[in-house]
Amino acid sequence: MTVQPCVDRPLADRACRGAAGLAVVLFALWLAGCSSAARPSLNPPQQTSTTLSQSAARALGRGDLAQARKLYEGALAAAESVEDFELAGAALLNLALVHSRAGELAAGHARVDRILAAPQRYGAALQARAAARKALLYLDAPDLDAALRWADAAQAACPAPCELNAMLADLRAHVALQRGDAASAAQFAARAAEVAAQAEQQAEQANALRLLGRARSHGGQTAEAAAALAQALAIDQRLGLPERVALDLLYAGENEQRRSQPAAAREYYERALVVYQAAGQPKAAESMRARIASIGETAPNKP
Repeated sequence: MTVQPCVDRPLADRACRGAAGLAVVLFALWLAGCSSAARPSLNPPQQTSTTLSQSAARALGRGDLAQARKLYEGALAAAESVEDFELAGAALLNLALVHSRAGELAAGHARVDRILAAPQRYGAALQARAAARKALLYLDAPDLDAALRWADAAQAACPAPCELNAMLADLRAHVALQRGDAASAAQFAARAAEVAAQAEQQAEQANALRLLGRARSHGGQTAEAAAALAQALAIDQRLGLPERVALDLLYAGENEQRRSQPAAAREYYERALVVYQAAGQPKAAESMRARIASIGETAPNKP
């Protein structure tokens, strides 16, 4: 069996929604439906579901939410026609992601709730992923207390060895940063980076390093922040993830502004602008032009 495709762009999962200016951390989306257990063969509906999911992931990657939704709906229907709950659960979680990126949080919760309401069908691993997705939807709200409750639920449901450990630590780091606790955010992010490296989850490791850089920057440790962001950038470049590369550059620019290095900040912002233009993201590119024009103003202070 072809392994169920992993949407590896973001479990943002508050992801730049049209503007790069205050983009929030992008989490790894493999939790939306990666299947590690290979099957000997695929029947026609399973093959259809897998193929549609792969096409949907590409549509999501280029920001075509309408097409991604249509294709994931097709993947869901094909999986449900033969009661393949693993593929159906993956499609539901990916649809929740599409809703999240479109700002349709209630619709996202409805997709996830179908999995949570039927543990006998979807099993422990999908229950854990669904709880993690629920946490991220609340993070988008933002309802930080609810996000932490669902992160706890995901942790409790996750079969050992838990593949969500790094992502959940990253989520807690993000909550801490949103609450202005840069020190705790850095501790959680450092732990997430360590766990992801041990599990060879490179995209999640880059997420954690990016957030570690942000936390250290907000905590005044700008040299350490620059090192973490450089590590994240190297991984994202190697993985070929343009939106993440742009975010690494954006946060590196913010860090240089905090270091009172406007020329270096401009360089990073200009590089991010080129990436966004090349990736076909005009709104994000326009936001970067505004940042470049604002160089010399007060350094950014908000998470």
